[in-house]
Amino acid sequence: MVEQKAQRPTAARQRRAAAREAILTATREVIAETGFPDAQVSVIAHRAGVAVGSIYQHFPSRAELFAEMYRQVAGHEYDVVKQAAADGGSASERIATAVRTFCTRALRAGRFAHTLLVEPTEPAVDEHRLAFREGYRRLFARLITDGIAEGELPTQDAEISSAAVLGIMTETLVRPLGETGPMKQPEKLVRQVVQLSLAAIGATSSPRA
Repeated sequence: MVEQKAQRPTAARQRRAAAREAILTATREVIAETGFPDAQVSVIAHRAGVAVGSIYQHFPSRAELFAEMYRQVAGHEYDVVKQAAADGGSASERIATAVRTFCTRALRAGRFAHTLLVEPTEPAVDEHRLAFREGYRRLFARLITDGIAEGELPTQDAEISSAAVLGIMTETLVRPLGETGPMKQPEKLVRQVVQLSLAAIGATSSPRA
């Protein structure tokens, strides 16, 4: 009996965690299909297999549900890009790899990436957007600083240059991601974005593909 009592809280926590994850997965799927404005909590609940009231047991509001979904998805994407940039090579090669990884994954996600990048939504989501943009900017600033220290890149203000790379990397994708239908020659677009990003920091060597 003692062992059973000790196991019950653990099992309850596991069920609660599973329900929470199901809600977040359903939220991601619904928003990918409809965008933020048209994503209804009732539809999310049905997709997750829970009652609407159950969602509010995990998330106090629709805004906090959307913000947590965004934080989870954007956090994963940031970790992938950060890891790609840590795989070695010169600073310009790592910057090119980071930009290429971000663009390739965004284009693969299509309209969902457009939704996450620019679609109007709750202020809580916008706070996460700004935080992750700053995270990317700091990542590029560190790589540019490394390149300057190693003599690979010309002396420059890494804070300004990193913001320029971030702007090129994200703003160039907004229109293609917002279009309906399959995109033509996405690889060409990715190459152009990488080239523009490297030109912005004065990289002269050709990074590996």
